[in-house]
Amino acid sequence: MSARSASPASPVAKADAPAAAAGKPDAARRSDTGRPEAAAPRKTGRQGKPKGPAGLTVTLAYADGEWTVAAQHGSKVVAKPYVIRPAEALRMVGLLDVPAVQEAVEQIVAAERAEAEQQAQKLRAELAEVEARLAELRDVG
Repeated sequence: MSARSASPASPVAKADAPAAAAGKPDAARRSDTGRPEAAAPRKTGRQGKPKGPAGLTVTLAYADGEWTVAAQHGSKVVAKPYVIRPAEALRMVGLLDVPAVQEAVEQIVAAERAEAEQQAQKLRAELAEVEARLAELRDVG
């Protein structure tokens, strides 16, 4: 044998490779665009990798003025949605270190706070009116 025929990079070896592949039924096909198309995978007895442990999903949600947390392990419900305080929601997203999520929660809490302050002011004004009326009625009797 010569050094040339033993070399895998020789021109003879390169020329033979496409000819050998052309005879195989699973050789790369070309689509209508002329680009190579991957061959369809062969079906064997068992497909896919073995199942690992089921994933755990914890959900923090805000709806109708309430924050809730729920948990699911695979398809099994571990914790049904239960109500938490806004401060707890802020603390939870603070642990995630995802600024956009933390900012969204902060905006919701700030809007809730502003609404609660307006309601408190309105109730204080109503209370002041009721107390003034009560004082007038005490003076009458």
